[in-house]
Amino acid sequence: MRLNARASGVSAVVAIAACGAYGCGSPTAPDSSEVCSGYADWQSSPYVLPYPVGDSFAVIQGNCAAAGNGHRDVNRYSYDFGMPIGTAFVAARGGTVVEVEQSHFDGQVAPTGLDNYIVVRHEDGTAALYGHLTHDGAAVSVGDVVLQGAALGRSGNTGNTANVPHLHFSVQACDPVTGGSAACPTIPSTFRNTDANPEGLQVGRTYRALPY
Repeated sequence: MRLNARASGVSAVVAIAACGAYGCGSPTAPDSSEVCSGYADWQSSPYVLPYPVGDSFAVIQGNCAAAGNGHRDVNRYSYDFGMPIGTAFVAARGGTVVEVEQSHFDGQVAPTGLDNYIVVRHEDGTAALYGHLTHDGAAVSVGDVVLQGAALGRSGNTGNTANVPHLHFSVQACDPVTGGSAACPTIPSTFRNTDANPEGLQVGRTYRALPY
């Protein structure tokens, strides 16, 4: 997701990283210039999968995507979960809701400007970005304090999706809507309530959310 820093009183231009020319879940390997490392121990991760316990979804684009895809450079530590429009998703970690955009409609697909999203800031200053929500798909408002696993909203097909409905999830160094993607790049994330993922979730695999 590439975001320009927001000027005072002016909405940011939002372009959540899409599947790109090779399509979601491409088997094409990333080139040598993209390196993904630094993952925390998944068994003690502060994050759980961003959907309810018992649900299972496939990772259709993961970290260090192939050239031509969106999960590269400052966006390299992002995940896309294939989800039908209207699927419930939850807070992967507790925090305070700092951004909500839900005005766009499913099928409004473009590289920039049409993404619906929620941003939750964590106690350590990092932030989780949940992208491509359906119209009016947020179950929370700015200022709400949410617990891990709390319902946040419903997924959709808005913005930079390549017209593939999915939920974008990434952990950012800070709020990317306020600070911009370059200043708030994605950082590695693992998940403690699913199969072993010491180097993050793998493209093409389906992960079930287990009790935690």
